[in-house]
Formats: sequence, C-alpha cells, structure tokens
Amino acid sequence: MWFSDGSEPDLVDALRAAGDLALSLVAVTAQGGVIGHIGFSPVTIDQRECGWFQMAPVSVLPELQLKGIGSALIAAGIAAMRRVGARGVAVVGNPAYYERFGFRTIPGLSPLADHDAQYFRAQDFDAAPPSGVLRYAPAFG
Repeated sequence: MWFSDGSEPDLVDALRAAGDLALSLVAVTAQGGVIGHIGFSPVTIDQRECGWFQMAPVSVLPELQLKGIGSALIAAGIAAMRRVGARGVAVVGNPAYYERFGFRTIPGLSPLADHDAQYFRAQDFDAAPPSGVLRYAPAFG
C-alpha cells in the first residue's frame, strides 16, 4: 500500500468512535470477508463546515492489490458522495494514481499540514471551487 503503515483499521475505528466517518464502503468476497475499505470524513475549510470530505483511508488487502478493487471503491465512493450532495472530496496520496479519478490541484486550496501539500489533490463538484486551508478530522492527527 502506498503510504500504509498498517494503522488503517485503528484510524477507521477512531473516526467511527468520534462520529467522523460520514461514509464507509467495503469490498467483500462471496463468503462475506472484507477485502477492502474506503472512508469519507467531513473537513473544514478555513475552520468552516463546507460540505467537503476527506477520502481516507482507502485500503485493500495486500495480496489483492492491483486487481481493481481500490479503483472500484474509489469510483463507488465518489459517486455516493455526489448523490448525498457533497460539494467536493480531498485526498492525500500518490498524485498519479488519484489524478486518474479526476483529482487535481485546486489553486488556493491547501491542506493544513505543509508536508501533505505535494500529495494533496481534490475534486470539486461545484462550479466554483473553494479556496482556503483544509483541516481533516482530529483522528488524522
């Protein structure tokens, strides 16, 4: 996994416990075993609630990566966020990977953590993208 340190289950648990997991989708085997997960958490821009969400974590069991499971979760998650009226989604990760799904840099929109800036991408669903500093849910640290 790109950027994985193995803490994704703990992050999901912390987001859920704090009420900050707005959407959670899983990929399962025919027998019902979970093989992948994607979560979406509300963010603020310039400390205001804004209808934007952080897409994280995106995870697939290592032995099943590179089989399209993560891509399917991302596509389904973005579609679901659009259906519920989200205004946009941000992600931190491999730019080349996430740009395939329509994520891009948005001039004037930046993450609070400077070390995330080179990996930060967003997808706005409105005609006018926001500007300001994006803050993740507290569970992200």
